[in-house]
Parts: sequence; structure tokens; C-alpha cells
Amino acid sequence: MTRTQRLLTLLQILKENRYPITAEVLADKLQISVRSIYRDIESLRNQGAEITGEAGIGYQLKSGLLLPPLTFDINELEALILGLRWVESNTDKELSHSALRAINKINAVVTTQHQTLLEQNTLFVPTNQIIEVDHTIAKDMRFSLREEKKAKIDYKDAQKQLSTRIIWPIAVGYFQDSQVIAAWCELRQSYRHFRLDRIISYQVLSDNLPYPKSYLLSRWKKEILKETPDKN
Repeated sequence: MTRTQRLLTLLQILKENRYPITAEVLADKLQISVRSIYRDIESLRNQGAEITGEAGIGYQLKSGLLLPPLTFDINELEALILGLRWVESNTDKELSHSALRAINKINAVVTTQHQTLLEQNTLFVPTNQIIEVDHTIAKDMRFSLREEKKAKIDYKDAQKQLSTRIIWPIAVGYFQDSQVIAAWCELRQSYRHFRLDRIISYQVLSDNLPYPKSYLLSRWKKEILKETPDKN
């Protein structure tokens, strides 16, 4: 991440903690040196952040908000929290932890009135996954999607036939009973859909996609529309 992103993340971590947090813990969270934390703390102070504490004791952001509270209405907040709770309960570990951090960030910057409403929110989602998710495969899959990299997979189809494919990942869908990745398959020379629970291994390759992901996605959507039966 850039230094600006790191400073904003550091500020957010301080806002989420009610008690002083040591430079060592902050360095571990941001994966930088303790010395860099000291410099970043000073940079935030110079920019107006009221951060109390010192080296060896811990740092804490004063209750006054440096940034204005987010202006979501309660329906928007409930929609956000409900969606994030679904992600927290129904996806792999990395995405689940990210959803929880997002909830904490939202709670840290909304008004006090909305914080109370969120704490008393009675909208819930199922907390048990219908299918098991291979956390490593799911993480590597999202990485290949973000970085627009080809992937090599070992796949077992519905008939238990095992095959090795080179795919161009373009999208992933989260359904009630499965997670499915849409991709161009070099073996079949067409778009295919692969269930994550049938992927035995997933290796991100160094090769970039031969076309931008946005182009492949638009072509895939056109193929899907062709396959959709006309209801008229």
C-alpha cells in the first residue's frame, strides 16, 4: 500500500481501539517496522490528529473525530451490515475477516445514535456454511481475479472425472449451495463455470490474461444471454 493508504489505515486502527495500542502491535498489523510506526504517528500528529501516548506505553486517538461521521441513513446502514454479516458467515477466512474489519470501521465513524442502532440491530443471516470452502483456493482465486492472471486448476466434474485446465478467471458467483468461478477454458476453447468445491488445486500463473478482464467479462455476459431461453 502507499504511505497515504498506510496512514489512513493506521488512523482507522487507532480509532477502532478504545485502549492504548503499542507500536509493536501496530507494526505487526501493518507489516512495517516499529521505527516506521513512530514516524507515521508523528506525521498524523503534524496533520492534526490528536494522538496521545508514547513509545513503550502505547498510542490512542482522542475521541474527537478527525473526519466527519459518515452520513448513511439507518436503512443504508442496516443493508451494509446485513450484507457484511452474510460475507462474514458464508465465505472463506480472509474475506470473512475483511467483512468483520469493515463492520468495525463503519461502527467507528458513524454517529453515536447510529452506533446504538447498529448494536441493537435485529437483522441476522445464517451463521453456518452450507458447503465447505477451501480457504487457500478461495484466496488464490480472488488474487488471480484482481491481478488478471491465468490459473492452472485440477478439476473433478460431476461424473468424478479429473482434468487439468488452464483458465482465464473473470468472475465469481456466490450461490446458496456453491461458489462458482466463470472463466475462459483453454482446453475447451470456450467459457466454462467451475464449482470451487470441485477444484482440487488452484495455481496462480505468472501469465497475464491475453485480454483485459473487462473485455472478457462483457463477452461472457453476451454468451450467457445467448444461452438464456426466450420466455416470450
